Amino acid sequence: MSDATLADYNYGGTDEENAEIRTLSLQLDDDSDNFELWEKLLYACEALDGGLNRNSTPLAIETMRSTYDRMLRKFPLLFGYWKKYADFEFNISGPEAAEMIYERGCASITNSVDLWTQYCTFKLETTHEPQPVRE
Repeated sequence: MSDATLADYNYGGTDEENAEIRTLSLQLDDDSDNFELWEKLLYACEALDGGLNRNSTPLAIETMRSTYDRMLRKFPLLFGYWKKYADFEFNISGPEAAEMIYERGCASITNSVDLWTQYCTFKLETTHEPQPVRE
């Protein structure tokens, strides 16, 4: 993406929020292994629209999703971030969207007892008939 295009891109926030996300994204282009930068980018995205929720702009929500997707492609073994992503989707889009994130996470790190435990707990809490889930 050219600098002019990137400078004009709106991430769904204020000019200041967009500038911070743009700066962090450019830094990650040069240093994609920098976990601290990824965390800063996630926090910046979470702060869009005064804190993301169901009423946030579609662009702000998509920015958050895109950031989680990019981070988890880079660091797929971070079970805690799969959980955070699933929680985000649950709050924004509901249980079906959260379940899809849990399934992606469990497929990425099949031997993560922590993530599987979180997924099973989520299923039991969001399913009206828990017996089929237990089976």
